[in-house]
Amino acid sequence: MLRALAGELGLAGFEFTDLAGARALLAGGRTIEVRAGRAGDAGNSGMELALVPAIYRTDAVVRRAPALQAHPLSLDARIVLNPADAGAAGLADGAVAKVRGGSGTATLPVAVDGRVAAGAAWIEGGHGATAPLGAGRVEVVAA
Repeated sequence: MLRALAGELGLAGFEFTDLAGARALLAGGRTIEVRAGRAGDAGNSGMELALVPAIYRTDAVVRRAPALQAHPLSLDARIVLNPADAGAAGLADGAVAKVRGGSGTATLPVAVDGRVAAGAAWIEGGHGATAPLGAGRVEVVAA
């Protein structure tokens, strides 16, 4: 239905009428232009921020469910760093770090874990303390 509508509107890439036509269109190749995003940035230095939704903080229902908040996977706000990155910043497990990004600053406890890639800072969002942070690069320093 949407393909037919796009074809009627004359949008590029919807000229096919059957599966063979779609395959032929794709075989012709496409040129894709990559553009820089608009995410806040701490400059070219710093670490890449992996900001992921916390498992039990994604919406108002799970945030207000006492059983889910008591679950072992429901952790407080924190920043998780690779051991090499934590050492270079003078941080250890349990220390407190200031995380500065293009959209704000957060003060978070540090956890050190070798499963985090070097050059990345892993933070679960959905906490009030992590609200000032957005996608992009961040600077992590001792608080």
